[in-house]
Amino acid sequence: MKTYLRIVNPVMAALILLLCLWAAAFDEGRFKPFAFVQGGIPTYFIAKGLFCSSALVLLGRILSLMAPREK
Repeated sequence: MKTYLRIVNPVMAALILLLCLWAAAFDEGRFKPFAFVQGGIPTYFIAKGLFCSSALVLLGRILSLMAPREK
């Protein structure tokens, strides 16, 4: 469990953030890095990626603190 919380959980959070940033930056197969400034769906993907990745990291930290200590 500790290995998952230390290694896999932050990696998954980073992958989720990268996936959402990629989804926000590409529109109709073309790279538009500042499309999220205009609002709409790209802004939603940026916000969703930030929220989901930070929630996953925070939940992992909380669970690692609550887990019983190994002797």
